[in-house]
Amino acid sequence: MTRPSTWSELDRLARFVRASDALSETLALWTGRELTVEILRQVDDACPDPLVAHALALDDGARVQDRSVLMRCGDLVVAAARSLVVVGSPALTPAVRTELQDLAGPGDPVRPLHHRRVAVQVTALGDRPAGDPTAPVLAVHARLDADGTPIAWCEETVYEAVFTQDRRPARRRPLRIAA
Repeated sequence: MTRPSTWSELDRLARFVRASDALSETLALWTGRELTVEILRQVDDACPDPLVAHALALDDGARVQDRSVLMRCGDLVVAAARSLVVVGSPALTPAVRTELQDLAGPGDPVRPLHHRRVAVQVTALGDRPAGDPTAPVLAVHARLDADGTPIAWCEETVYEAVFTQDRRPARRRPLRIAA
């Protein structure tokens, strides 16, 4: 069990991230601004790490789509994420499978699936601000499930830049919390 840090705002953000279904939406609500997502790398037919394969209940030799993105709030990078998606999962609709394979720009193709994000581990990486917007402050490992079937593994890093925004609400929508 980890002890709470002395950085109360980071602890509060960690609770929101742990309970949310989408990191990008949570960070947009947290900062009060829209985020843009930039795809850095996308590799189809990648072989996942054995621990990821186990977390996604994959058979030996199963392949995934490996995608890395940056999430920006204005000019600042507030988070980076890597997702490993089981494109061949029966829990994905044919339209979602096609969108994943033909993805030309940033987007969240699994959004229409009513998925559930299960935060496996959320780790605070500091107990006080470093004063550096590029300093990592949260490490997150999460699994996405659709209809009880694991469809993706996510490794996310949130940077201190997320605390430099003015935090005025960009839109009045409640934070979606997983049940």
